[in-house]
Amino acid sequence: MQGVSEMRNWRPLRLSAVATLILMSIQAWTGDFVNVFLTSAFGTSINGSMGALFQAILGNGLFLLWHGMEGFLVLLAAIGVLVVSFRYHRRSVKIAAVLGLVFTVIAGLGGLLFVISGFAAGGFSMQMGGAFLGAYAMYFLVLYYSK
Repeated sequence: MQGVSEMRNWRPLRLSAVATLILMSIQAWTGDFVNVFLTSAFGTSINGSMGALFQAILGNGLFLLWHGMEGFLVLLAAIGVLVVSFRYHRRSVKIAAVLGLVFTVIAGLGGLLFVISGFAAGGFSMQMGGAFLGAYAMYFLVLYYSK
């Protein structure tokens, strides 16, 4: 059984993992909204330039832009969880944090490629959703292993 001081030592990691899970939950809700109601209604061809990418994002409403900004916040939170996890000695916590960041990056790349495809490549949308689930599971494992 852990003592109070030992449990307090895990608090920064557990709080950062919970904050990341909350951000990811909001991200999932806006992502579902964008995928179901916005991107299926608009077809946008992207010619490969950054300007066309930004035009596709801005041309599909504020929710898509919001979803992308949330994704960036989730990425920063995932990096934060990883950095905080290195303060602890349990390998399982570090592995879950590393995998959480890897899945987060894969989800973000899937989302970016989905936008670049003109919202036509459903496989990239599936990559985004599947990697999101992997990252979500990893942050719950961070909580589990840090108890």
